[in-house]
Amino acid sequence: MAFSAMAFITVPFPGWNLLAQKSSDIIVARCVNTPDPFNVWSDGRRVDFQGLIDSDFGIVSVLKGMTNTGAVRVTSEYWPRQGEYYLVVANYHDGYYQANEEYRVIPLGVKFPTNSIVGKPLDEQLQILFKRRLNDLNRQMKAEQEEKQRLEEGLKK
Repeated sequence: MAFSAMAFITVPFPGWNLLAQKSSDIIVARCVNTPDPFNVWSDGRRVDFQGLIDSDFGIVSVLKGMTNTGAVRVTSEYWPRQGEYYLVVANYHDGYYQANEEYRVIPLGVKFPTNSIVGKPLDEQLQILFKRRLNDLNRQMKAEQEEKQRLEEGLKK
């Protein structure tokens, strides 16, 4: 009986400066297609045995790297939502962007004005995008705290 095993290396979060420096590509992209979690093989996309998810994206802005805009494949532990924009910190090779660790894919929402980062240095672009995500998280956490309080009130009966 023969067995084979495959693995991928994940790295603990090294900090944004080192991650940006060591990654060959940083893009803003919109997810155009993600695998169906109940039928991951039928549409040509997959979740592999290592837990990585292949998703189709359209690049809207290149912050770092030599990539042109257009359709690309992103492989990551992060499961993106179709129609939403993401900051992707990756390494491009063999026809796809490898962004294994979940922290390499940062949600930016369903609307993204590219003019907010155009013509700015990479560090400033990243700061703008981090602030955007942090503001979204703060709003989300507030809404979830309010929901939590409503549910807890319902349990007091």
